[in-house]
Amino acid sequence: MSPRVRYLSTSLALLAVGLGYALIQGRVGRLAPPPPARAEAARHAPLAPAPPAARQILDRGTVLSLTSDQMDRLETLDQQWRRELAKLETALTAAEQELSRFMRDAQAGGKTNLQEIQRRSAEFRDRSAALRERRQIHAEMAARLLTETQRRVLAQAPSSQTPGGDR
Repeated sequence: MSPRVRYLSTSLALLAVGLGYALIQGRVGRLAPPPPARAEAARHAPLAPAPPAARQILDRGTVLSLTSDQMDRLETLDQQWRRELAKLETALTAAEQELSRFMRDAQAGGKTNLQEIQRRSAEFRDRSAALRERRQIHAEMAARLLTETQRRVLAQAPSSQTPGGDR
């Protein structure tokens, strides 16, 4: 092989490798586009505070000028909610413990896939969603016991509740 042919073939090989590298680098940037600004903002946005529960409304009874009938009905609603909440939290805790156990085992074994993780976490997600839904329904039932004026006063009053509400 003459030096000229060897030089040309080496140059072409280096050019091909360089071009391949450049294409791969450009392609990697296109494979994972940055998330849209709205999705990023929503991911970091604080949760809206949950509406006040019956107990929280009762705690503000003097400010709201609750009648004795309203207080009795809110007390009954609060007792029902506490019983229901205990059951929901027990189920949620069990699902959370099961998911944690699975994740520990998966990390130790190193052999699991995304579909299995999603399938195993579905029960925890479902129970969390059920708790949020029931909390919302309870808060709406409690708010229905108030007059329009009381609702406005309650909405204007600063809340001592942490974001996410009572668990």
